[in-house]
Amino acid sequence: MSTTTAATDLVSKLPLRLRNFFARYPPQIYSAAVRPPVTEPETPAPAAEESLPSPYTPNRDAKGFKKPDPKAFSPSKSLLYTNPEHPNPFLPRKNFRNGKWIGPPIGLRRQAELVKLAIKYNVEALLPPGRKSTEYKETRRAERGLAIKGTGVGQKVKGHKWERTMEARLEDRRKAIMEMPEMIRLWKQRGHGRGWKQWPKR
Repeated sequence: MSTTTAATDLVSKLPLRLRNFFARYPPQIYSAAVRPPVTEPETPAPAAEESLPSPYTPNRDAKGFKKPDPKAFSPSKSLLYTNPEHPNPFLPRKNFRNGKWIGPPIGLRRQAELVKLAIKYNVEALLPPGRKSTEYKETRRAERGLAIKGTGVGQKVKGHKWERTMEARLEDRRKAIMEMPEMIRLWKQRGHGRGWKQWPKR
């Protein structure tokens, strides 16, 4: 009885938009909590490396260039689960009769608004999995970060010259600011610039 009362109180505190959404798409059917656990398929052992052809051939495919496999396992894509009996309203689905794709009933803009509301009221876990969810964005960011040069542990990109020298220049400015009172005192003591040779370097 107390659990039912607590659930009723929680629902009553939600805004009307979330209540209407949960009434149309019940969390016990559509939420990410009912998604099956994500398991990475076992990959077969890599075969022995074949000798590549001459690098002077103009054919890019012959140089060992491998296009990304669209069917390869992706942690972020595995989060986007939809039940064939109850299609996910946040994801497009395919009509197997004519082979065409049908857009999601709820577009990305409305998904983002629902996710923001759910985060505000701490009920994001009750929403269906989608591209605007926090879990998907974090997984996608980590997945793409591993593929970008310089984002790994202990790696860094070259960057522009002003970026590489920024830390040293800021340290020089900090030291100059800390030594400024003493410089002003010496300036006044020695006649306001007469014979002054300790100009700060730019």
